[in-house]
Amino acid sequence: MGAPLGGQVPLHQPQGVLGDRREGCCWVWLEGCSWLWGEGWELELMENILTSKQDENWEQRGPRASFARQERSRLLWEDVSVMEEDATKVTALKLRLDECQKVLLKEREDKLALSKSIEKLEGELSQWKIKYEELNKNKQEVMKQLNILKEIHQDELGRISEDLEDELGARSSMDKKLAELRAEMERLQAENAAEWGRRERLETEKLNLERENKKLRAQIEDLEEVLARKRRQTASALDTDLKTIQAELFEKNKELADLKHIHTKLKKQYQEKMAELAHANRRVEQHEGEVKKLRLRVEELKKELAQAEDELDEAHNQTRKLQRSLDEQTEQSESFQVQLEHLQSR
Repeated sequence: MGAPLGGQVPLHQPQGVLGDRREGCCWVWLEGCSWLWGEGWELELMENILTSKQDENWEQRGPRASFARQERSRLLWEDVSVMEEDATKVTALKLRLDECQKVLLKEREDKLALSKSIEKLEGELSQWKIKYEELNKNKQEVMKQLNILKEIHQDELGRISEDLEDELGARSSMDKKLAELRAEMERLQAENAAEWGRRERLETEKLNLERENKKLRAQIEDLEEVLARKRRQTASALDTDLKTIQAELFEKNKELADLKHIHTKLKKQYQEKMAELAHANRRVEQHEGEVKKLRLRVEELKKELAQAEDELDEAHNQTRKLQRSLDEQTEQSESFQVQLEHLQSR
């Protein structure tokens, strides 16, 4: 019969008239060892069981024997209660022992970690000691160099004192230059402040323009919506006027072709006049040595040139007018073409 785990104690209550005691034992499990309590108690139980069997035949012998049996049964159960309390105490002690072992294990781990940390700190301390010694040596060397530099500095100080006396004379001019530079710096600072003010104004204007741009964008979106509605409204009217627009477009294209032809003709005339002008200029350059003899001819040529320039100006003005008319006709034609394509696409 194995001992129960966790300090549990199996108890079998005897059966009988006064409690028939057939079996009674108490097991306690602690730290992997089983303890059997009350071997003498088991013998006493066996004796009580035999006695109870004998007493079954002598139940009628008298009240005195019955009282003795009841007393023994009471004492027996008192002992069992005491053993149960002891088992409970042992279980509690086992739990406390487990907790103490856990705490001890934790303290050992902490101690080991602390030892490692101490070793690490000792190693770092030794390294810092070495570094301190090196720094101390470097400090001594630096002090030596500093003494040397002090001597050199004293020599240079004497030389600088001599130079300073020479420079005191030139200091007045330097002060004047410094005053001029300060005045220039103040002027530049004032200009900078004005520039910053101008920049802030520009930033403010920029923000205002951005806000106005947003408003204009919103207005453009509204206008686009209105235009879209108008386009939808005029789509039906454009369908009815499509043939009229096509006829007008044909006429405009014909007029445009005529204007292009006239423009080409005038352009050719303009080129011819320009060629004549260039030829006249070349003739003037070639006969520059005969200016006195050919003065009358030059005057005539100047008159012809003036007439040609007048005609050229008139032709140029006419060309500009035709070009503007051509551009207007082209834009109108393109607009009609776009409307036609839009209507055809619908």
